[in-house]
Amino acid sequence: MPKGVGTLLLFALAATMHAQSTMVIKEILVRGNNRITTEAIRANMRAAEGRPFIADELERDQNTLRAQGVFKDVKVFSRQLSDSEVQIIVDIEENPVVKEISIMGNSVIKTEEILKLVTQQKDALLNFNARRPTAEAIRSLYDQRGYFAEVDFPTMADQPETMVILVIETTINDIIVTGLTRTKSRVVQRMIKSKVGEPLNESTWASDVRRIRSTQWFEKADPGLRPAAEIGKVDLLMDLKETRTAKFDVGVAMDPSSRLAGTFAISDSNFRGMGQNLGARIQQDTFGSGASVSFDFGDPYFDKNDTAIQFSVYSRVQSYFASFGSSSSTLSRDDRFDERRTGGAFNASRPLKGGFYGTLGFSLENIRAINLSSSSAEYIRQDGSLLRGILQLSRDRRDVPLDPFEGDYFRASVEPGISKIDTIGGSVASFTDVLGKNPFVRTTMEYKAFYSRRPADRRKLTDPRPVLAFRSRMGMISGDVPFYEQMFIGGSDSLRGYAEQRFWGKNAIVASAEYRYPMPMSDAFTVIGFVDYGGAWGGYPGISNFSQSDSMKLHLGYGAGVGFRTPLGSIRIDFGFRPDGGSRTHFSIGGSF
Repeated sequence: MPKGVGTLLLFALAATMHAQSTMVIKEILVRGNNRITTEAIRANMRAAEGRPFIADELERDQNTLRAQGVFKDVKVFSRQLSDSEVQIIVDIEENPVVKEISIMGNSVIKTEEILKLVTQQKDALLNFNARRPTAEAIRSLYDQRGYFAEVDFPTMADQPETMVILVIETTINDIIVTGLTRTKSRVVQRMIKSKVGEPLNESTWASDVRRIRSTQWFEKADPGLRPAAEIGKVDLLMDLKETRTAKFDVGVAMDPSSRLAGTFAISDSNFRGMGQNLGARIQQDTFGSGASVSFDFGDPYFDKNDTAIQFSVYSRVQSYFASFGSSSSTLSRDDRFDERRTGGAFNASRPLKGGFYGTLGFSLENIRAINLSSSSAEYIRQDGSLLRGILQLSRDRRDVPLDPFEGDYFRASVEPGISKIDTIGGSVASFTDVLGKNPFVRTTMEYKAFYSRRPADRRKLTDPRPVLAFRSRMGMISGDVPFYEQMFIGGSDSLRGYAEQRFWGKNAIVASAEYRYPMPMSDAFTVIGFVDYGGAWGGYPGISNFSQSDSMKLHLGYGAGVGFRTPLGSIRIDFGFRPDGGSRTHFSIGGSF
């Protein structure tokens, strides 16, 4: 390029820049606005009438106005009016006015609850900036309820005045169980309460995992989750490794009366891979009471309606005022007495509406006192037969029935029965009203509740954690009943610190609270603090040194214990204390409540 031409171009560029720097904005013309005032739009711009014109500010002002969220489109440009003046033109296309807010796709959370989270106002311009906080609030609410969801805001060309909020709930596409060799897949699937096509709930899935593990049918139960081909859907995975469920036991054991006994038992908790429980047991104690024999069968999935059945036939020795434990005071050997109960029982339960279950059943027993002491009148004999029915309504909302973390359980039952006593003797020989046929009705209620803090890390939902547990039971009996059909309070299952069956009567009430804390060094061990309060009254008078009350009189028990899980089940040792200084150690299998 010739030197003279280059100099001329530089001069022209400098002149142009000088001219622009001296240009002044004569007017800012705003077009297309209806709801937003011109003054409000100008207030958000750097450019102003009477100020020097700077071309670079046009794009900045355009972006600033678009960021307000209420405009569908914004264009800012200039037009030169003279050598010293320019006009700024702002073309605005406002968003439509929102007349209606429509929530779509939600099934877990009610529309009314979601609408409370929407920051967009009705009868105002649609504001794109209201979308993000609304979406975050909706996702957070789903997360608090244990669900997952994404939020979108689709536009409807034919309904521009409707703001649509589309909730995309994460739903279950498929549940895939692998690793089964003996157990039928449908049995595992029926234990899983998470269902295909329903929204995924992390607590429900965690409970499913714990429920499967608690069966003790599997050596390994590893859950998983993977995205499905369709957006918003996932596959739930359960990889299992089975273990032996059939057991054969021969040996020497301590029976419930703290006496040595020889045992022979065979059982299968997953018979034929169908989830059925089958067992036969023979036990011979060393006290001369004869053998106890029982046969049990249960099927939790008897039909397609999830009807569960349980059937038992037996001839068992049942001991009173003796237990597997130790105490600072107890009855002597001669004060204990045994009964042989021979009979059978059948129960069937089925799910009802609202999470309730209905149960119908009956039992028929022949009862005979055995090992009566010839040197003492401190025994009870009321031989005869007993027919009893049961009508029960229950609801179980625990995460798992065995060792729950959270949820509650309710049960109310009515048990009409009739006793036919033909022989009486011992401490109850004077109670002749019980002889012959006597109808009676037993009514009981029970409630349990469990509370725990869920871990922030969802991967630890199935890990042991501290649990606060409550239980209350109450009952009453109308009619004349044999001694052994009263309600008993005392011992590891009700009032710790007191002997088994320490209090009895036609009326009973007991409440318990426990704090269960898993040991950090091992998930199998738990330490427990507990308090029990309750009693029974209005029944047969005292036997030996077990005095009773005709009116309500409640008693306090408290203490600490330790529980640990074994391949054979949970074992508890509780150290119970009484306000009078007495104490008792309780051993139990299967935990407390």
